[in-house]
Amino acid sequence: MRFGLLILTLCVVVGMSGCILASNPALNLSKNIALDATSEDTKYHDDNIYSIGETGPILEDGKDEASQMESDKYTEAVLRWRQPQTIQQVVVKAEPGQLEFFAVQYMNDEEEWITVKEVRDNMRPVYRFTLKDPIVTTKFRLKVPRRWDSRRVGGAKRSTRGETGAPTAQEYKKIQEIEIYYVLPPDPMEAGTAEQ
Repeated sequence: MRFGLLILTLCVVVGMSGCILASNPALNLSKNIALDATSEDTKYHDDNIYSIGETGPILEDGKDEASQMESDKYTEAVLRWRQPQTIQQVVVKAEPGQLEFFAVQYMNDEEEWITVKEVRDNMRPVYRFTLKDPIVTTKFRLKVPRRWDSRRVGGAKRSTRGETGAPTAQEYKKIQEIEIYYVLPPDPMEAGTAEQ
């Protein structure tokens, strides 16, 4: 009796998961628009994971104390476009431990950095996420702490306390690739095939 109930439950779960997968088709994504961007280090958006770029210093505003504090604590990887771009999916590739913590940001019309995602404890070589609603911007950045507490990399802690001044070479983080996409409308040919 229990075995039959287990089989029936398993069939229901498998059947429902098939319906869920069928109702959520793969996204129809644009080409990688990061390839058209400019940056300080083109190696992290050149469509080659073997050419490794790295974050750079945040340029501070000499009059703004908050800007100076930010530049003391973080490094950045910034992509710029001449024309506004729509962003909906971001893919970041890096060796595990290089981007354990980072923030994904875009610049709004008032020239303020807006955080859309804070990533913590990332040890994956490929980090991917899709925004529910697309954003439109001419500037995108990954803001990466110069140092952080980590119990994952070699079991050692890297503390942020007492650190000021320009980042050292170890505080710049290596990035293999940043890819950015937007979602295209569904292909009418595929939609017609799915309906039949």
